[in-house]
Amino acid sequence: MMADYLDLIYPLVPVVHRPSFRHDLANNRDLTDPDFFALLMSLVALTIGLLPSRFSVYRSVDPEAGIRFDTRTAMINCCADVCTRQRDASYWDQISLRKWVVSYVLSVACFQTGQVNRSRMFDVEWLQLSRLLGLHRISEYEGLNCIETQLRKRAFWLLFYAYAHTRVQNGRWERLTYFNQSELRQVNFEALMPVEVDDEYIFETRVVPPAPFMLSPGTPSQPEQRPPFTLASGFILHSRVFLKGLREAMSYVGCECELRRGPAVRLARLRDLLQEIRYMLDDAPSPMRQWASSESYDAPTTPQLDGDSQPAMSSYGSPAAAHSASLTSEPGGYSKIIQGQAEVMRANIHVTHLWLQSLLLEQVDLVLQESAIGPNAAMGSEEITEALKANWAEREDICRQMLHLLHSIPYVYLEPNGLYLTYKVRDVAVTLLNCPFEPHERPARRAAEYMRDFTRALSRLDRSEIMNTNSLKSWVDADREVRL
Repeated sequence: MMADYLDLIYPLVPVVHRPSFRHDLANNRDLTDPDFFALLMSLVALTIGLLPSRFSVYRSVDPEAGIRFDTRTAMINCCADVCTRQRDASYWDQISLRKWVVSYVLSVACFQTGQVNRSRMFDVEWLQLSRLLGLHRISEYEGLNCIETQLRKRAFWLLFYAYAHTRVQNGRWERLTYFNQSELRQVNFEALMPVEVDDEYIFETRVVPPAPFMLSPGTPSQPEQRPPFTLASGFILHSRVFLKGLREAMSYVGCECELRRGPAVRLARLRDLLQEIRYMLDDAPSPMRQWASSESYDAPTTPQLDGDSQPAMSSYGSPAAAHSASLTSEPGGYSKIIQGQAEVMRANIHVTHLWLQSLLLEQVDLVLQESAIGPNAAMGSEEITEALKANWAEREDICRQMLHLLHSIPYVYLEPNGLYLTYKVRDVAVTLLNCPFEPHERPARRAAEYMRDFTRALSRLDRSEIMNTNSLKSWVDADREVRL
């Protein structure tokens, strides 16, 4: 199971230092260190939540124990209960990033099966720990060793993703927020970017840069060579996409100064940002291109150290670990793992990229519609309709790219992205319902066909076991009278 985490999920949730983690697993640290045991249990819950297709395999590892868990929800809840039961009265007197990871990972795991309320309460824990650890203040990183510094920087970006979702998605305003507007403007995002090297080059006392890559000028027959792809570069690329697309939205949502700006000014700014985002991945590494193929992969730069050839397990065996061991023993097997990790990240980056463009187009449409409201309306209703139809070509192109992406990447690499990818796809698909054309016109007919295709894709991607009420009030105030 830990092999599956390291091979498929780690690129998206890099909350451990891989060499140290493998060393601790090999030495059975979970038997003597309660915090490491809790970390291990939370990662088990995360892996079960994000890889539903592997659940039957995990149950078969120990059939006698597996029979107790008919669903992923039951097994995730068992892991969460084990983690929380071992906390004593002094558990929160000493804080650490490892405790942050346990709460964050359990929140993600519960969310994957539709347990929104339990996920929300784990959110409270890791948000508070984020404050106490000062993840958003670069000054708080002084005195940390190199490994801890890089892990905390990655944790900040995972926190940033979650915060940004609460700002731009409907129905999530009941969640606690992390930043206020003034704090957000003071964050030094560039300083909080992790270094662009993989864990195998990061030690407690130093970060060893990989061997320099000699760039050679390109020719018509020989394109310019680029630095090889690393997992760290993929994580940084996704963070930059997220920051670029959401920085504007987070700065002005709910801000009175935004309302004082005229529609023309806001519209121009949104269009400029949309144009900038649309082409920001032009220089992405070859494996991260939207239409990447297996031939575009550079030789992996993540070194395969001696410890990497051993299955990632503690005192437990695992079919996944055995599969990983056989894969790495095959010629080119390790390279296939790296290519698979790149595919997982490519799906995440480009779905996020298209989702952000769709959000910006929605804001453009909203500003256009506001231009026709009120006594000082700058545009008439007919002009608004024509402008919305003109924007439809861009929206249709985004939907077409999204569908191409979903069809071109195998399910095994889409699956680790979980419900977060599913909801981004859904947010893009639902915009097709607001088609400004008449049903008999070609754009409307194409929109209907796209919607059917999205519905088929979403039915395959959404593997939550409980109806997810993330955008609804899913809790009951027991102190209020029930009125029939």
